[in-house]
Amino acid sequence: MTQQTLQETVASFDELTAKRMGRVRRYLRTHPRLVVIGAVVLYLLLTLPGVLIAAAMPGANATGLLVTTLAVSAALLYRRKAPMTVIVLVFVFECVALIIAGPQGGLGGVGMIIALYTVATSYSAKRTIPLAVLAGSFQVVLMVLMGFPDMEGMELDPSDGIDEAVFSRIIIGISGSFVIGFYIAAAAVGMNVRNARIHEAELNHWARQVSSLAQVQERNRIAREMHDVVAHSLSVMIALSEGARVVAKRDQARADEVLNELSGTGRAALADMRRMLGVLRQNETGELEPQPTGGNVEQLLEGFRTAGLPITFTHTGGDLPEDTTFQLTVFRMIQESLTNSLRYARNVSDVQVRLERRHDDELRLEVMDNGDATRVPSVGSGRGLRGMRERAALYEGTVEAGPVASGGWIVKAVLKIPECGVKNDKQKTAKE
Repeated sequence: MTQQTLQETVASFDELTAKRMGRVRRYLRTHPRLVVIGAVVLYLLLTLPGVLIAAAMPGANATGLLVTTLAVSAALLYRRKAPMTVIVLVFVFECVALIIAGPQGGLGGVGMIIALYTVATSYSAKRTIPLAVLAGSFQVVLMVLMGFPDMEGMELDPSDGIDEAVFSRIIIGISGSFVIGFYIAAAAVGMNVRNARIHEAELNHWARQVSSLAQVQERNRIAREMHDVVAHSLSVMIALSEGARVVAKRDQARADEVLNELSGTGRAALADMRRMLGVLRQNETGELEPQPTGGNVEQLLEGFRTAGLPITFTHTGGDLPEDTTFQLTVFRMIQESLTNSLRYARNVSDVQVRLERRHDDELRLEVMDNGDATRVPSVGSGRGLRGMRERAALYEGTVEAGPVASGGWIVKAVLKIPECGVKNDKQKTAKE
């Protein structure tokens, strides 16, 4: 997966999330100031009619009610920046309005509902639910202290069995339940929105985490491929150039062959690199890496033989599976092992390359040279051996490398053949 593909994946996820929200929510999400102003306008539309009615009553403090209403409106403009501070201010202003207007007036609790909703979208339920209950209970108590309910003008017939005190408690209970219920409902809606936002944020986080991980894996894969191509080609080219310099003095025809092989190796390496880097630049749909397969192993070995390695190749137990990725893994591991022998081994007289397919589900690879026990000091970064182990891990395999007691170096790898490869081989056998 290329970086462009990863970016498209994340963009597609964001697009799906936006579509799921709908046009209205998507528009409001991208215009937060409009939402804040809309909430203030809604508050004024719901509150001002009651304020005007209360202000028209005899003895009412119209100026005080209007000032507290505007103060709540101003506070709500900052509800997203400082929700806790805003809810405290709104609560105080509404209590002041309740005291000014008396038990039958006040601001109706609309400001507290909006403020509680905002707090619930920012804080957990452990804070918002108790806050809603405490705010509603305090306002109900304050209403009772201010003389709510006002029983003047209400005629209750004792013969009907209705007691004034009991009736007053019923009204207080119903009113208090409505106030507290509305506050809890506002907090519940806010908590639901908060949970949805957290869920969406987690999905976006994991999408980006997976994207980042895939990018790291892609970079490692590209680095592994580039290392295999460059290290192999340069090692072979160096060996060929040194051989050509020696042979040119004695056999010009042989020197020409070596130089032709040298130029061919260089052109092949350049083509591989151009193919890989070209795909990365142009974001083509083709596969990123060059795809040598099992059929290219003989050609690979012939190139190393020309470079001076006396290779003996043994392949037993059946052909490689048709899985091209598996064949690429085998090809690269043989290439890396022989490149190391070419670069570091001294006085090599025999290099054994053995491929053995066992039980239709396992492949054993062994590359061993008989160079001197004292090898040329390594100038590499260790990426080659690490790359072989990473490739083997893709097929639940292992790689072991180390010196041989009798002298030389050996690389052993065991790979589990993928099930699709086993099925393809069985189908091929059945057809034959």
